[in-house]
Amino acid sequence: MGKLFVFDMVSLDGYFSGPKGELDWHNVNDEFNRFAAEQLKKVGTIIFGRVTYEMMASYWPTKKAIRNDP
Repeated sequence: MGKLFVFDMVSLDGYFSGPKGELDWHNVNDEFNRFAAEQLKKVGTIIFGRVTYEMMASYWPTKKAIRNDP
């Protein structure tokens, strides 16, 4: 049987985003990026929700993403 690994960034009071949908409270730094890269090596498929996918799909092809998140 396969395994499902869930990784969510949730505030202490249980919210995924701010009142207007903002994600600017996420603490994404070098330590987080190393953690995320290690997690990606352990899974076969990544599944995003619609909103996160649409946000990331607009980010991935940008010069900033290519430079900061190769």
